[in-house]
Amino acid sequence: MISHAQPSRWSAPSAQAIAEAARQRLANSPYRSIQRLSCEVEGRILMLHGQLPSFYQNQLAQETVAGIEGVDRVVNLVEVASEPKQRVDR
Repeated sequence: MISHAQPSRWSAPSAQAIAEAARQRLANSPYRSIQRLSCEVEGRILMLHGQLPSFYQNQLAQETVAGIEGVDRVVNLVEVASEPKQRVDR
């Protein structure tokens, strides 16, 4: 008797589905600056873009999108740039 393997019913999420899942997670962040980040997907790599005011928020953003189904790696291209300190003239 010959047995044929059944084709897998699981298929990897599309880049569009991955990007949408990432946007939803970012949009649900309590930080407006994280909500404004953008992302793009190439294959199974998710890239974050934008600017945040602190390394803490940068790490939070990265953790927010980590673990999305179909993502093997998150590339964090977010810049951390706090607002310039105001100069005090004496």
